[in-house]
Amino acid sequence: MKNLYRLLPLFIGGSLFAISCDTTNPGFDKTANLQLQMQVNTTTTASKQIQTSNSQIGIEIQEVKLFVEEMELESIQNDSLDFEIENFIVNLPLDGSPLILTEQEIPAGIYDEFELEIEKPDDGDVAVNDSDFRDETGSYSIVVKGLYNGEEFMFRSNEDYEIDIDLNPPLELGDGGNSVLIISVDVYSWFKGADGEDMDPNNPNNTEGINENIEKSFEGFEDEFDDDDDN
Repeated sequence: MKNLYRLLPLFIGGSLFAISCDTTNPGFDKTANLQLQMQVNTTTTASKQIQTSNSQIGIEIQEVKLFVEEMELESIQNDSLDFEIENFIVNLPLDGSPLILTEQEIPAGIYDEFELEIEKPDDGDVAVNDSDFRDETGSYSIVVKGLYNGEEFMFRSNEDYEIDIDLNPPLELGDGGNSVLIISVDVYSWFKGADGEDMDPNNPNNTEGINENIEKSFEGFEDEFDDDDDN
């Protein structure tokens, strides 16, 4: 029988869920099946493109890609049980369907920390087959393509982002059980100004603000899951 391990909304419009089995005294020599998923939140009230007979107003996101330098679940019991995957590109489906990042067996046990590092690939150290992430202009961690008021845009961030979440209570993975970890992302929030209006991704003056929105959303992600208190 499966239990639903739910962590409250992450960053703006985002959620992280883990569905896991009951476990008692998990052993280091046993394994559990873990599936990691990522998806775009389609229930957000963020501004999307409004089409009229004469114009297209607002932002329409057509492609979202992330370069993940590392994704890791840290064991509360033994560092050797930490699960991690490195250096891969995530192309998010925009219809709300989940993208399976990985599905494999990992050591059964208790995991108390989740880390996601979205970073630009190191020059020469990592092979990247997508020129959107590395070209003569530099390296990039996040690529978003779409339309703004009917005009094409490609926004690329050269900032590094790290999400470090304490899982409280810890995630328990039982021997032979099936578990699913889902990360839900609201990319439209990245292009909203302080006044609530859409920010033009084609305007270089908005680059810093959009990067700050992404950073704040990840910081909000961390703050939302810091359940430690003095009660």
